[in-house]
Amino acid sequence: MRERKQVDIHNYHGSFDVQYSPVSKTCVMDIFLPEGEGPFPVIVSIHGGAFKKCDKRDEEMILDMLHGLDKGYAVVGVNYRLSQEAQFPEPVKDIKQAIRFIKDHADEYNLDKEKIVVWGGSAGGYFALMSGLIDCYDEFDDEYSSNTNTKIQGLVAWFPPVHFSNMDNQLKSSGLLKVYPDHDDSQSPESLFIGAPITESYELVEKANPETYLHTDICPMFIQHGREDMIVPYQQSQDFVKKAKIICGEEKIRYEIIEGANHGDPLFSTLENLNKVYAFIEECFR
Repeated sequence: MRERKQVDIHNYHGSFDVQYSPVSKTCVMDIFLPEGEGPFPVIVSIHGGAFKKCDKRDEEMILDMLHGLDKGYAVVGVNYRLSQEAQFPEPVKDIKQAIRFIKDHADEYNLDKEKIVVWGGSAGGYFALMSGLIDCYDEFDDEYSSNTNTKIQGLVAWFPPVHFSNMDNQLKSSGLLKVYPDHDDSQSPESLFIGAPITESYELVEKANPETYLHTDICPMFIQHGREDMIVPYQQSQDFVKKAKIICGEEKIRYEIIEGANHGDPLFSTLENLNKVYAFIEECFR
């Protein structure tokens, strides 16, 4: 298996492997700080990896976010419990607790707790969506949670899985070459994430679906998906956006299909596209 290249934290200023929850040694974050006095607005980077692999320091997961340092933003890379350690809803609780930790310890780390945007791709995009929806749902709190509200100012979700049960049918209807095992398989990333075969667990699939938590007071969202995505079909984002606009209002949702882009495609990381993303983030921080 190809070893993933990681960022060298010695090239950055900040605090690293900070424990944000006592529930697991996995629950650590890296806090990268820009030059300047602060307090700094925060980009929370959530890595992807099919819910079962990868790390907060993997270059392909965080380099796009680290450009925010040059714009005066802090970047917080978060590790959460992977599916071999814990299943839904526990990893979602981890992300919510990470946001709560950032707010509770903002003064200590020179962060602006009123300016937080969450950004992730693939599984990280799923967690980004959830982070913008579940601030008012206490079922994602745990015994270690403070009373701090976890509402964020915005989120960026790249090619997120949303409704796990629809993925295979959407891929078939798209006519794209299949490069991944069935999502409906009992050992698929989605089945492992919820802890049960998704074809036999309708109620659990619905509980894990971000659409379930849509409400009128959501933060602004910027969702991008590749038209040629052969792993997570673009209809996952498209269907979510349709429902979100009906429930939450069109002004809250920005959605773009990137033509010709596959899953995790370099087209997401072009200067032109990153300029769009950072313009959106800047709007969220105003």
